[in-house]
Amino acid sequence: MLFNISLFNKILDSCFKNSSSTFLAKTSIVFAVVVSVFLVIIKAIAWLMTDSISLLASVNDSCLDALSSFIAFHALKFSCIRYDKVHNFGHEKVEGIVAIFQCLVVMYSGFAVFRESYEMFLNPRSMENTGVGIAVMVISCVAVYKLIYFQKYVASRTESMIVRGDSLHYLSDFFMNLCVIASLILSKFFVYVDVVCGLTVGCFVLYNAVKIFRGALSDLMDESLSESLQNKIQKAISNVEGVKSVKILRTRSAGMKKYVESRIIVSDDMAMRDADQVTKNAEAEIKKLFENVDVIVKAEI
Repeated sequence: MLFNISLFNKILDSCFKNSSSTFLAKTSIVFAVVVSVFLVIIKAIAWLMTDSISLLASVNDSCLDALSSFIAFHALKFSCIRYDKVHNFGHEKVEGIVAIFQCLVVMYSGFAVFRESYEMFLNPRSMENTGVGIAVMVISCVAVYKLIYFQKYVASRTESMIVRGDSLHYLSDFFMNLCVIASLILSKFFVYVDVVCGLTVGCFVLYNAVKIFRGALSDLMDESLSESLQNKIQKAISNVEGVKSVKILRTRSAGMKKYVESRIIVSDDMAMRDADQVTKNAEAEIKKLFENVDVIVKAEI
C-alpha cells in the first residue's frame, strides 16, 4: 500500500505509456545509481558528525547499494543482447545470476549490521549532533521512497529480476533510515536503542534477501510460470477457433522474457494449411498476454 498509490501510478503510466520494458528497466537502474551515490555522500558526512552505529550501518548499506546498482546496470545491458552463435537462447538468464549476487551483497550487509550492533552493545556510547543526523536521514527517506516507488512500478511492468533485486537494497535502506531516525531521537533516553534498531533492520534485510534469492533460483532452474499465468495462457489457446484441446503446455521465464511451448489438438478433418493458421492464431493470442515472449505452438490431429 505504501508503494502502490493509484494517483502516482496513473502519472507514471502517462509518462511511460509507450516505453519498452528494456527502457524502463535501464532508467530505473540509472536512477538508482544516482540516488545511491548521493546517499553515500550525505550519510558519510552525517555519520562523522554523530558517531551513530545505525548511521554507520546505513552508510555501509548505501555503499553496497551503489556498487550493486552499477553492476546491475551493466548486467541489464548484457541481458538485452539478442541470441548469438554461442548463446542460442539469448542472455536473459544473467538477470537471475545478478539477482543472486545482489542477495549475497544484501546478506553481507545484514550480517555487518549484526556485528556492529553487537560491538555497540558491548561498548555503548552517546551520539552527538543528532539534529544533523535526523535532517540527513529525513532527506534520505524521501529520496529512497521515490526511488523504490519507481522501481516497484517498473518491476510490475517488466518483471525484471534485476530491478526487483535492486529494489530490495533500497527497501532495506528505507527502513534502515527510519530506524536510524528513531535511534537518533531516542538515544538520549535509551542508550541501547541504536542496538535494537540495528538488529531489527538486520533481520528485515536477511528475510527479504532470502525471498529474492528463491525467486532468482527459480528463474535459473527454469521453473514454470505461476499457475494463474498458465491458466491464462491455456484459456487464450482454447478460445482460438479450431483448437479442440491443449495437449502440452510448457512455460518458463528468463529475466524479463517469457517462454511458452504448446502442443494443441485440432479437428481431424482440418487441412494442414488450416492447422498451420490455427497455430499462428494461438501464438498471436499468447503474445497479447506478454510484452516480451517467445512462443512455439505445434498442432496435432
